[in-house]
Amino acid sequence: MSPLTPWWRLLTGKTSRARVFLRGAVFLSLFSLSFPAPAVLPGAVPALSRELHWAVTEEKFELALERLYPEQRSGRRAAVVLVHGIFVNSRIFNLDDDQGLARYLARDGFDVWNLSLRGTGRSLNPLRGGPKSWTLDDIVERDLAAVLRHVQKESGSSKILCLGYDMGGLLLYGYLERRGGAGVAALVTVGAPATFDQPQQEPMKRLLRLEDSPFLKRAFLSLNAPFFARLLIPFLPKMERFFYNPENIDEEVKTRLLDDALAEIHPGVLDHLLLMIRRGEFVSARGDFSYRKALGKIRLPILLVGGEGDMVAPPESLRVVHRAVGSKDRTLRIVGAGPKSPSYGHVDLLVGRKAREEVFPLIGRWLKQRDGRE
Repeated sequence: MSPLTPWWRLLTGKTSRARVFLRGAVFLSLFSLSFPAPAVLPGAVPALSRELHWAVTEEKFELALERLYPEQRSGRRAAVVLVHGIFVNSRIFNLDDDQGLARYLARDGFDVWNLSLRGTGRSLNPLRGGPKSWTLDDIVERDLAAVLRHVQKESGSSKILCLGYDMGGLLLYGYLERRGGAGVAALVTVGAPATFDQPQQEPMKRLLRLEDSPFLKRAFLSLNAPFFARLLIPFLPKMERFFYNPENIDEEVKTRLLDDALAEIHPGVLDHLLLMIRRGEFVSARGDFSYRKALGKIRLPILLVGGEGDMVAPPESLRVVHRAVGSKDRTLRIVGAGPKSPSYGHVDLLVGRKAREEVFPLIGRWLKQRDGRE
């Protein structure tokens, strides 16, 4: 029977209005089931699901992973593991809905895993019998492998995309050198040098004073980085500019950064960092292995992102990495060099005023092109 038949019967007086509208409602319901509306309307912000996972290492550390992914699962992209840097925690990727790379990538369809390194965030203490001290080598050789295995199992992908900010990028350099890229499809690093001998990095050497004064070192570890940062950075312009460009970060974001995204540093990690600063390069905690000299072992697709005004990871320090890696597919992008772009410092690569428009899309496009799903 034609859908128009009830209306013709109504006009000729052969049926009631209620019966016609009832049939029309049934017809429209069946039509909508056959052609469902899209889960996310064009231009709408996709809803995200959030999960908390734990990757357990052989040393009995429980490493926290915040997982973010679109609630609409169709067409989901590859898993991406985010590794934060030193003196900050995983909130650096997720300060809020507007200033977070983690949410940006998840809304773009990626299955995002935001890692809290051992000693930070929810990954603070080992289980009973675990180690009391550790260095960056322990994270390279033990933690990252456990994290990648967990993400592979839970995501169903054998190859994972990795992104490291600051020291997180160095840790991933080390993992790829030691493990030969096992479980990793491609790598993005943001503000991640392997050398510390550029003129702009000279202020780092002030930390070496801690080696000369046991009292000062104990005080630094007792009060720790977040205390000093919140106390000193807002009132010392030179120190502030070393970490970020004040003109490129909103005051509200800066407040959240200082309140929520700073992390304490473990004594063993501090000793390792001081050795690296003194040697001028990324080396093992015992000083017997140069991660910088082994960069040629990295053969995966790699994207290096830096800021024109970054003093922690100056452009030339990233060019050193770009020249040294063995990857045929390697890209170096320095943002903030254009006349209409702000000068990016170190932290503002992730939380700067235009990072969402200038930095995040650059990373997202590159990752899409090298989606590691099988």
